[in-house]
Amino acid sequence: MKFINGINRNQLPLFASSIDDAIAQDNKIRLIDLCVNSLKPPDFGFTFDFV
Repeated sequence: MKFINGINRNQLPLFASSIDDAIAQDNKIRLIDLCVNSLKPPDFGFTFDFV
């Protein structure tokens, strides 16, 4: 009879589950991300034509 092997709860994962989890809340990149996401491409002459 085969058994399902579970995950050891005492073992830490090698990598964070997402990039957001890997970056500290007070990191400067969060401010840069906020500024970049507030920009609107059409204001700079970019157009999007979807077929």
